[in-house]
Amino acid sequence: MPIALALLATALLAPQEAAFESNGVTIRYASAGSGEAVVLVHGWMGDSTMWGRDPAGNTKLEPAEGFRAIALDCRGHGKSGKPHDPDKYGAEMAEDVVRLLDHLNIRRAHLVGYSMGAFIVGHVVANHPERAISATYGGQAPLLAGEAGSREVDALAKAVEEGNGLGPYLMEVRPALTRPQADALAKALYTRKDAKAWALAGQGFKGLEVKKEDLLRAGVPSLFIYGSKEPESTLQRVAALRKDLKGAEEKVLEGADHVTALRHPEFGAAIVAFLQR
Repeated sequence: MPIALALLATALLAPQEAAFESNGVTIRYASAGSGEAVVLVHGWMGDSTMWGRDPAGNTKLEPAEGFRAIALDCRGHGKSGKPHDPDKYGAEMAEDVVRLLDHLNIRRAHLVGYSMGAFIVGHVVANHPERAISATYGGQAPLLAGEAGSREVDALAKAVEEGNGLGPYLMEVRPALTRPQADALAKALYTRKDAKAWALAGQGFKGLEVKKEDLLRAGVPSLFIYGSKEPESTLQRVAALRKDLKGAEEKVLEGADHVTALRHPEFGAAIVAFLQR
């Protein structure tokens, strides 16, 4: 069963797929259900099928009763446009979410982001707090931890663009993988995707950086949900932000890493419970 708000689903709703132009870039999205809007923002090198996939490989959404799930393909990913201009990434990826809400005539929405999506959600919250009912940060905190974090992102993005170095990254976020398994997975990913667009999206993390003070000032109800086997750097970033974010909730998925957290049986249930409060 797809993870996107699936636990309280009463019936499978075939998502409607559509697209709109966001400052010159086509953004594809899928939508299903009715009620309060929940925008789902996937991670780096993923797409909207991260939230659920049908046998044909299309996005599959099963929103809980009372919610409308909207999952977009971030620029550089999935069926959305993949510009090879670095200025088209960074903050523009967050503005895509705001423009999506405008396109759908939605004033406010719950924002759920995983990994890269957490950075995008954080940028929206910091710069457009009036558009967020709540914010869910999955597998990450939307802060890069200064220059060290920026250097890490640059090095990884460069490795992705050059077609090497992705194996060690996959092993970091998925500790159960052996090096040969990680390298094989990296090779499979490269054969299907636009590595240049991926790299630019990765470099764009720096453009999504926000100040902790802006997140605190926004006052948006927040949930941090992540696996207990996330890299130590991620756990430290989450802990540092959560302790200062008044009223922030936390859900630790025991035994899960950055990838398997998405399939953890408590992932969807915890998010639905948070949204319903």
